Amino acid sequence: MTEKMSLELDTMWHVDALLQVFPITIVTTIDREGKINAAPYSLVLPFCSSSKNPQMLLISNKNWHTAKNIEATGEFVLNYPRAEQLQDVTRTAHFHPAGVNELDYTGYTTIPSRIVRPPLIAECYQHVECRVRGIIRPSLQQVNIIADVLDISTDAGLCELSRLERVQAVNAPVYLGVDEERGHIFGNVSGVVPEFLEQCAASERKLPAHEAAC
Repeated sequence: MTEKMSLELDTMWHVDALLQVFPITIVTTIDREGKINAAPYSLVLPFCSSSKNPQMLLISNKNWHTAKNIEATGEFVLNYPRAEQLQDVTRTAHFHPAGVNELDYTGYTTIPSRIVRPPLIAECYQHVECRVRGIIRPSLQQVNIIADVLDISTDAGLCELSRLERVQAVNAPVYLGVDEERGHIFGNVSGVVPEFLEQCAASERKLPAHEAAC
């Protein structure tokens, strides 16, 4: 029998003690004056999976520009980058004074969103336009932003591929947490062996159809 041990939980327990793969997004927002802000976020996931009430959850620090802009304007966009764009992704994490557009320090460009005011990042493969429904404050610093999904868009032609083909085509990066020196660790999801893909495809065909409800 494999021996188990409990771990102590410190400030960064969710990206240190907890060994979990996180998605990588760049959240675009605007302030009250319409100035763009962009920052990378990995604590992002569907909050309600019902197609009648699709919602996303974004977890942030209340003092960060992203959270302040969202509370002020009520909208944001989740932009999903490719692994080869990680250098530009990390550049959006650099601190700048409020009102500075982090995208100006990257190779990214923006295009108008379909519904919300914050823009899409053109070079990202997928976008989720969101409007705030509510905010939960589980601690003095953290804000859990629950937002309605208004629109999901992808690069043209991407949805014509099978899901497994899309996974390989977008080469999505993943965040793996921090190392002992608090350095960030990244990976990607495209390096799946063909034999395993075939097994997954066969398994998916056997899964019963269902609809999640909230």
